[in-house]
Amino acid sequence: MKKIDVHAHYGVWTSPIPSANPVDRLLRLCEREQIEYMVCSSALALLYDMQAGNAEMAEAFQPHEQLLGYVYVNANFLDESVAEMEAYLPLDDFVGIKIHPRLSGVACDDPRMADLFAEVAARSSLLLMHTVDRYAAHQMAEFSRQYPGLNIILGHSGHTDANEAARLAAETPNIYLDFCCEWPGSGKVERALQICGAEKIVFGSDADLLEPAFTRGMFEGADLTPQQAQLIYRDNAAGLLGIPTDTANSPQPQGTQQG
Repeated sequence: MKKIDVHAHYGVWTSPIPSANPVDRLLRLCEREQIEYMVCSSALALLYDMQAGNAEMAEAFQPHEQLLGYVYVNANFLDESVAEMEAYLPLDDFVGIKIHPRLSGVACDDPRMADLFAEVAARSSLLLMHTVDRYAAHQMAEFSRQYPGLNIILGHSGHTDANEAARLAAETPNIYLDFCCEWPGSGKVERALQICGAEKIVFGSDADLLEPAFTRGMFEGADLTPQQAQLIYRDNAAGLLGIPTDTANSPQPQGTQQG
């Protein structure tokens, strides 16, 4: 089944990974996993240099329509973050914003984060937020109510607090869940399906920091219906990104025929 991966990365990490060109690595994963579009943030931007990382990724992705970008921003550097958004969001291959509270050292409830959110919401309709506990998830729910035009993907779905993240997604129209992680947590996808429904879940792999098949296996183990799989793997993300729904491959409701 075709997929849209909303949580991936471009660049080199501190952990051992294959030494091939980063773009080649991502394109090989896309081919193997039937990923139609992969939305990435820059490892260099996340780990060390926001401006250099965003610029490097923009240049590397320019020839590859399959690879899309998040502008990484950092609440420690508000003016610089605004400049990054204004430089890259007008480009066709940059589709949203990425924030990582832990790597930036700015907690979700820090006033600096609130200032950054105001600038993000004024410029973008999509944010991927690294979210690994219920406290961050609740703060994202507050921001989502404050900025209803900003769709927020909770990267990692609150990790071990995934049930609470799912409850917030059920209550909040502009919150979505992405389950990539290094700890699958037995039953958490199934519980999220019961709590918030497949309509609020998107596919994110954390490639190539993590193996995409790991996340795919979590969904395959959840025994998704064809309709749930279509929503999670592609259609929900397509709606967030403004990509046409793949109606030719969408499962048809029982009793109907494709025209």
